Amino acid sequence: MKMALQCARCETVLAGALTIVSGKTPGVAQPQHKEGERLTVCGVAFESWEPIERACGDASSPLEFVLQCWSNPDDLNESVHDTSDARRLNGCCGLNGCDGPNQVCCCGADVGTLRSDCWTPRVFIPDPKGTRWIAA
Repeated sequence: MKMALQCARCETVLAGALTIVSGKTPGVAQPQHKEGERLTVCGVAFESWEPIERACGDASSPLEFVLQCWSNPDDLNESVHDTSDARRLNGCCGLNGCDGPNQVCCCGADVGTLRSDCWTPRVFIPDPKGTRWIAA
């Protein structure tokens, strides 16, 4: 079944018609984390039961939650854009995604984290509090 990602606040579709594959399905391989490369192909989201990042020492990580759905940033539509909170837009060549959700819906709601820096894989991780999956 194809699923679409929707803003939980205003119900705007943020990404549509994605096939979700699960890391718990036998035979489904974990995507390869390569610096600067897309983690998933267009049209496919990977359901991960391991967070993309874990906390280190006393510092918490906003990307330590599970269940995560990793998707290709190119699957997002024009309703999604960078937050106006400059504290969440850190990175040297792109966005590192280490400071909380950095992508917002056109209504202003936080919808997820984009990682696009040179040392991270290119991936969008929806915030489960700001988004929901619906049948496409």
